[in-house]
Amino acid sequence: MDKKTLTLVENYSKSLVDVAVEHHLIPEVRQDLTALLEIFQATDLATTLSHEGLSQTEKAALVSQLQAGSHVFVNNFLEVIKQNERESLLETILSSALEKLSLISNEFPLEIQVSESLSDAQKDRLKAAAEKKFDISVGQVDEVINPELIGGFILKANNKIIDTSIKSQLQQLKMNLK
Repeated sequence: MDKKTLTLVENYSKSLVDVAVEHHLIPEVRQDLTALLEIFQATDLATTLSHEGLSQTEKAALVSQLQAGSHVFVNNFLEVIKQNERESLLETILSSALEKLSLISNEFPLEIQVSESLSDAQKDRLKAAAEKKFDISVGQVDEVINPELIGGFILKANNKIIDTSIKSQLQQLKMNLK
């Protein structure tokens, strides 16, 4: 991405975050952004919105469909995206805004990698441990089953990692024996 595009993304995402903060709507806007990004991840929408063969009217119609069920400020933001013909940057802008909201509220998603599924009580204990060790509030908790870990867990939040997996311990032992 070139400098001009990065500046556009930053300006749009900052504007949305500023509105959310000003109106004390961080949780509501975060929820909408998360839902919209899940749509982008589950579909090929980013590629479609960037496709040069798709008319501006068709791109605007797709963004209009995203407005259904969103908070009024998110709807207004999406309307600005349509008017300024920035649909191709929408996923990047939403991701950037979500990151900014997390930094402002100090609330981050937590990824827990384990070899087998955890109980709710185990997830709660790991969530509490992550909040204490990372000095953050944990919002969404995502459990990822990774059989290669053998046992233990890996916690990831706010670009920080705690790795207590047996796989990691075996790799460390191997390095120490060299």
